[in-house]
Amino acid sequence: MERSETSASTSTWLLGALTQLQARFLQHRDARRALGGLLAVLREWTGSASGFLGEFQATPEGVSFLHLYTEGGETPERVALEDLGPLLGGIPRTGEAVLSQEPGEGARWGGPLAAHPPPRSLLGLPLRVGPEVVGLVVLTDREEGYDARVVASLEPVLVTCRVILQGLREERGRQRAEAGERRWSESFRALLDAAPDAILVHREGRVVFANAVAARLVGQPEDVPMEGQRFADFVLPEDADLLEPTPDSTGPREVRLRHRLALRVVAEVSTVSLLFDGQPTRVSIARDVTGRRQEQEQLRATERMVSLGTLAAGVAHEINNPLSYLLSNLRFVDEELASMREAGEALTGERGREVCEALHEALAGTHRVRDIVRDLKTFSRDSEDSVESVDVCGVLDSCVNMAWGEIRHRALLEKDYGVVPRLEANASRLGQIFLNLLVNAAHAIPHGDREGNRIHVSTHHEEGLVVVAIRDSGVGISPENLGKLFHPFFTTKPVGQGTGLGLSICHNLVTAMGGRIGVDSVEGQGTTFRVVLPVKRPASISR
Repeated sequence: MERSETSASTSTWLLGALTQLQARFLQHRDARRALGGLLAVLREWTGSASGFLGEFQATPEGVSFLHLYTEGGETPERVALEDLGPLLGGIPRTGEAVLSQEPGEGARWGGPLAAHPPPRSLLGLPLRVGPEVVGLVVLTDREEGYDARVVASLEPVLVTCRVILQGLREERGRQRAEAGERRWSESFRALLDAAPDAILVHREGRVVFANAVAARLVGQPEDVPMEGQRFADFVLPEDADLLEPTPDSTGPREVRLRHRLALRVVAEVSTVSLLFDGQPTRVSIARDVTGRRQEQEQLRATERMVSLGTLAAGVAHEINNPLSYLLSNLRFVDEELASMREAGEALTGERGREVCEALHEALAGTHRVRDIVRDLKTFSRDSEDSVESVDVCGVLDSCVNMAWGEIRHRALLEKDYGVVPRLEANASRLGQIFLNLLVNAAHAIPHGDREGNRIHVSTHHEEGLVVVAIRDSGVGISPENLGKLFHPFFTTKPVGQGTGLGLSICHNLVTAMGGRIGVDSVEGQGTTFRVVLPVKRPASISR
């Protein structure tokens, strides 16, 4: 039946055919079959012997081609643009329709189209979406040929073709975007898993992502995911506040983590806020510094032992003096009591008073020995996690007692203690700092002029800070060495008399307490070290 007549019956047929196609498309969502059905409608409506419908696409390398859709809805075939021949090959570029009653050599096709017999008449129509030519409809061999009236009658079918092609392109774009997101997500996860640091993404107190390093850091079994668990379960409670987002100026914070096997784990953690999956999230990046901390503690212990070795002779002398008169007095008391017992004398006489005086001196000697041992214990104990309220002046006095064997033959000691508040600090670490500075001050003064030299120790309080200054009248430090004093293994002492670790460790300890240490020196006049410490322990300093 001829369908090109503009009659009510043919229009009704076209409308019915389009309605059926649209209904099947909505039911099955099969775009290929829908386009094949539209091609069949176009061919039957116009009375064309054959034809094809295609969509312009491009390879990943940017080479354009035409995807052919058949009436049966089979898998589309790919046609290179040069295989469209001279007449149709210009449509993607010009966007102009082609009508030819005698196409001849102009319809010489290649590729999958070569099987089509040479057409006697041809109609090529571009399918546009906006300004872009997205497809092509070609009909051939209509007995009456093709004209503008035929083209106009096809507009309802062409509109449907354009809508389906647009939907196809949007769906492919969505799939490409989703595939890109999946690839990005997989690559991002692979990148995080390959990172040398632990990375935890957490939201509202729950872990939403953790890389493999994070799991190993806290001893999490591989078959037990961290995702969904409480983030606080992996941190010691007293360090939880250190996981707040880190201001750029403060750098990473040392945090103690909770290991499944109760191992001691210390990490430097930086936390930032960002959007993850479109929601506010925090990302914590943790670097394991447990080994480094253990090495630092070993270095501090080594330096303590070196300092104790330096002080050993002086400490032995300090203990020997009270022990000598303690033993002498106790021997005297023993002999006098034995003699008085034999003579029947009471303790109320002159000899009794001498015995009591000897006992008092012996008691004072024991107190002196006790104080020396106490100072040794304060200095040598390794309670690096202990933070308490510390009397700075008391720690200084203990250190002076410890270093007295080095000081007393070289200089007079002057104390100028101002009123200062107690510090939130570690007494052992403070002792290590002050003792090292006192011994260095003594060693900077040559023997031979005790009355002419001074070691001055002072404290004062200023705006939430305690300042401790230790000044000596020694040989001073050359300008070229001042900048190297706090470098590990640098020393101005003769070979065999210094490790070069003392001031470096002092600098690290003071910095770890949130403070600073500085030095001023003039050659031939002496040196002053100043230790400045905060009264309240900063929140960013790990406990």
